[in-house]
Amino acid sequence: MKRNYILPAILFFLFLGVTSCDDLLDVEPQQSIDARDAINTPEDLQGAVIGMYTILGEPELYGTNLLLLPELQGSEENLTWLGTFAGYRQVSLKNMTAENSEAQRTWVTAYEGINLANIILSKLDIMDEEPEERDRIEGEALFVRGILHFELVRLYAKAWNDGDPASNLGVPVRTTPVTTESEAATPPTRNTVAEVYAQVLEDLERAKELLPDRNNERANTYAASGFLSRVYLQQQNYEGARDEANRVIEEGGYELNPTVTAIFRNDNTAEAIFEIQQNDQNNAGTANDGLATFYADLEGVGRADISVNTEFSDTNPNRYTTYDLYEENDTRLTALFYTGFNFGAITTSKWLSFGQNIPVIRLAEMYLTRAEANFRLGTAIGATPAEDINRIRTRAGISPLGSVTLEQILLERRLELAFEGFRIHDLKRTETDLVGRDPETGDIDYVIPWNDEMLVFPIPRREIDASKGSLVQNPPYGD
Repeated sequence: MKRNYILPAILFFLFLGVTSCDDLLDVEPQQSIDARDAINTPEDLQGAVIGMYTILGEPELYGTNLLLLPELQGSEENLTWLGTFAGYRQVSLKNMTAENSEAQRTWVTAYEGINLANIILSKLDIMDEEPEERDRIEGEALFVRGILHFELVRLYAKAWNDGDPASNLGVPVRTTPVTTESEAATPPTRNTVAEVYAQVLEDLERAKELLPDRNNERANTYAASGFLSRVYLQQQNYEGARDEANRVIEEGGYELNPTVTAIFRNDNTAEAIFEIQQNDQNNAGTANDGLATFYADLEGVGRADISVNTEFSDTNPNRYTTYDLYEENDTRLTALFYTGFNFGAITTSKWLSFGQNIPVIRLAEMYLTRAEANFRLGTAIGATPAEDINRIRTRAGISPLGSVTLEQILLERRLELAFEGFRIHDLKRTETDLVGRDPETGDIDYVIPWNDEMLVFPIPRREIDASKGSLVQNPPYGD
């Protein structure tokens, strides 16, 4: 079952040209009111905040696509898309067009979330008599605005380390609400990659200051730090990534779960820093959307649209795929993979239930980030790289290492975070090419450079057309 929006009167107006204006906007809705006018009381504002989190959990965002699309785009040596949906197949095969359905709906829903965050920020004076609550709401809206701009710039623009971020085109930065026809009629333009990242960091740094240490199952100050560490890592700012990850580890009170499966079988565990809240009645989807829908291959659950790639040949001594890189006694291998019910292919058991929570940031990532950043900097803030990597390895039931190389750290990250939305982003920031191999011999069949233009999503065609020339398309997809 798909999620239902909170405050439909508010969200109805999000269609008013969040990033575009088309012919529909030439007609003034006869029963419309300004979306900002729909928020008049603290209760209205609280409802809008809930609606903002609802958008985050939609299948176009963290409910499915923001975790699935990066894995499909970096599918080589990792997984194979077997499903019928053309949009996902194009992503996996790197032959997207400007009409790609997944590129369009992810863009549109992300800007809906950004717009609702901006509406909330414009109504904070409602909470002037409750300053602590005002700070919390402001922090949550900035958090959402920051992470969605970050996800957009990673998908629809060149990587930070690909050329000059000060001149490369990013995505439109939106910091004011769009709620009326006249506001929607202003055509958007693309900010530079550097400008988008600057806004992301500004929003998340401010959110980190405003958010409380604990915020039920919503974003808190450590969730902001977790995302800051991710942003800094993507920029190859290892000092910033290390320090934010270290803050989460040392101050957040989180703990690694005793088993690798616990965070995928239970909600809001000690390891979870930020999760999308789902249940069997309220989730991203059970038929045409949802991570379990595409990954799972159980009786009555899943479409078996994704198969995990396994070793190319029994006679080939080399090991290339994620699956085959696990050590024999690694519990991540035995507990997080299974043979499918319908087709007998190997699949991941991270996503088995339609109603399970979706971990977006978890403590294991923070250890891996701190280890990598410390190694690259030659420091040992909080722990040595080997100590952090051994925490992950010990939890997985494999022997600790006396020392670690960068290659071993990156391998541990690949194995621990597989199928959680990191693949293409890690390949880009580490400047690692995608390698396709012959399934029989394991010989290299093709290589896609990490900065290939086809690894950047198209700006959706409808947005290009509606902008009347103000939005510039990414090169492979035409004008």
